[in-house]
Amino acid sequence: MHKSVWIIISVLSLAFISRAETVKKIYVAPGGDDNAAGSRWRPFGSFSRAQAAVSEYKKSLPQGAVGRIEVLFNGGEYTLIEPVRIGPEHGGTETLQVVYRARDSKIPVFSGGRRISGWAAGDDGVWRTVLPEVKSGGWRFSQLFVNGERRFRPRLPQQGYFTSQDNFEKNDNGINGFIYRDNDLDPAWVNLPDVEFHVLHVWSASRMRAVAIDPDKKAVRFPSTRAFNSYWSDFKDRRYWAENVKEAFGREGEWYLDTGTGELAYKPKHGERLEKSSIKAPALPQLLIISGHENQPVVNTVIEGLHFRHSQWYTPPQGNFTPQGEMNISAAVEFSRARDVTINRCAFTQLGGYAMAFGPGAHSNTVDLCLMADLGAGGVKIGPPYVGYSVIEAPSNHLSSEKQDGTEKTTTSITISNCRIISGGRIHPAGHGVWIGHSSHNRILHNDISDLYYTAVAIGWTWGYAEPSRSHHNEVAFNHMHKIGQGVLSDMGGVYTLGVSPGTTVHNNLIHDIHAYAYGGWGLYTDEGSTGIHMYSNLVHDVKTGGFHQHYGRENVIENNIFANSLKDQVQRTRDEDHLSFFFRNNIVYWDNDGNLLGSNWKGGVRGDKDGKPTQHYELGPNIYWHSSGKQDIFPGGKTLEQWQEETGQDAGSLVTDPMFENPAKSDFRLKPESPAARIGFKPFELTDVVGPRDPSGLPDIVLAPVPTMYDLSHKNPAE
Repeated sequence: MHKSVWIIISVLSLAFISRAETVKKIYVAPGGDDNAAGSRWRPFGSFSRAQAAVSEYKKSLPQGAVGRIEVLFNGGEYTLIEPVRIGPEHGGTETLQVVYRARDSKIPVFSGGRRISGWAAGDDGVWRTVLPEVKSGGWRFSQLFVNGERRFRPRLPQQGYFTSQDNFEKNDNGINGFIYRDNDLDPAWVNLPDVEFHVLHVWSASRMRAVAIDPDKKAVRFPSTRAFNSYWSDFKDRRYWAENVKEAFGREGEWYLDTGTGELAYKPKHGERLEKSSIKAPALPQLLIISGHENQPVVNTVIEGLHFRHSQWYTPPQGNFTPQGEMNISAAVEFSRARDVTINRCAFTQLGGYAMAFGPGAHSNTVDLCLMADLGAGGVKIGPPYVGYSVIEAPSNHLSSEKQDGTEKTTTSITISNCRIISGGRIHPAGHGVWIGHSSHNRILHNDISDLYYTAVAIGWTWGYAEPSRSHHNEVAFNHMHKIGQGVLSDMGGVYTLGVSPGTTVHNNLIHDIHAYAYGGWGLYTDEGSTGIHMYSNLVHDVKTGGFHQHYGRENVIENNIFANSLKDQVQRTRDEDHLSFFFRNNIVYWDNDGNLLGSNWKGGVRGDKDGKPTQHYELGPNIYWHSSGKQDIFPGGKTLEQWQEETGQDAGSLVTDPMFENPAKSDFRLKPESPAARIGFKPFELTDVVGPRDPSGLPDIVLAPVPTMYDLSHKNPAE
């Protein structure tokens, strides 16, 4: 080899070694000393002291230094007095990476909770303690964790729900309360301002407090007028319960906090012993904040192998309501002005709100192989301005400018991959697994999203055909989404889209068991104005209302999917508009129940022109349709395929024939070799070994306790 080539290779090798070289290691351990050296044998004791050491060391380096600083945490628990705040001074540079990681296999736990002590057991079996901070008004909490398990406050009714009768003093400005039925509520309840009325609307929920219960008018009066008085968010005929009722306290596993006296009471479960129990309540809404300064983002930083738990959310005095998706609920981990930050093999559990929120200026960040579980709301929010307790703006306001105070506002290119996002909605049922709003080029890949009460993944969040839209070129692929809805709320989907979203793809996902309370419960759901979205090679089965539903939208492509065994309709379409709304082709649709093939509104399907405008507003075919009974009259009006084709011109090349699945009764929708699917252009896709986390063994090794719920998951809609 020529000598000059060897020189080039040598120089490149030295450059690579230099970049990978570890410049500095800083050690932290529970019980360490912040006045120590931060060495292996004399570690620091806190995250904040280690951050200061990172900053100090960076200042000692020459400009443009290449290398790596590692902060290594011993396993054990670290109590956070305030959130961990990582700014540019604690993060990396373009050439210097900063890593905060577990030192070994024992996971460091950073808790925003406080251990509660001073308990005394009463003759009635109740444990009691007095918390001076609560009595003085300095601390409020609505979650308690006993021996690592979530416990709930007393509620009425103890099972199921009350049903409200009507709104109280509903006007143009909002609603001032609701009217209850019979003697469900008691105006004599003590500590009435601490009672919370958890009301389930259509696709949202309220947590409201009361200033009074009027027994004459049978009315609950709110402390202030609650805005949003639309039919879908009002209080007429809504399921609800009263939570934190002192008079209802007494069942095993319940707790009650008297904010007036500061007394906390807990009724232990069978087998729990006071001297061996650990009881914690959260005190911090946020646990980790990664935020750059103006024109100086946090860059090139890694968080690896850490566990954050016990974040707080507490109902404000005026109550809480979000029109959709619990978007005003805070997250335990918040990003803004952060680039090339990686969160890897971390856990986020027992939280009061969302696990993570990516806000203004967050881009090119990755969350990989993480566990998010036992969540008050949902998993991840991507897109401004929903960080912390920000006020929700009208959708058009999000697009007003690219910069704010000289800082880029956009949120883009976030990857959420190989994660488990499970057991959410324990306080806020409308939380999403992943929410993407006004944000582009995000990738949601290979995640397991389950045990939620609303949508798994939502994208878009402009209503109608508003332009411009920042929501475009997002990808949702190879995810397993299941056990969603569970009969708590309505109008939801495995994947839910809103607005114009060109370049967005939803493919190779396994979606099943999506069940709404009333209407809804779709697998793939293109809602208001969804446009330019391509959904392909997804398997959707055993949902409530339809494998695919489009409310209204334009030129979406739904192809090469399998839709099986929806209970009501297999495919739905709602609004007929004067344009081509979607293409539905090369799909297999199969069902073995009494549901319909095509439900709701299928007007506008006839090919032709009227007054120079096309009369065909959707395009079906070629597809395979098959009911397990073999019946042929499956199209609207009891028509056969031939009659439907002749009447509408739709479904050219479609077949009504058995697709020959391996074992559909056991949800095995692999195609047998002799399947006729190739005749309609269907291309088989494998999901068994490719959906969900690619390497589940790489997820945090945490044993999760069962996560209880306060919702009646056996409750059925009486209208059905």
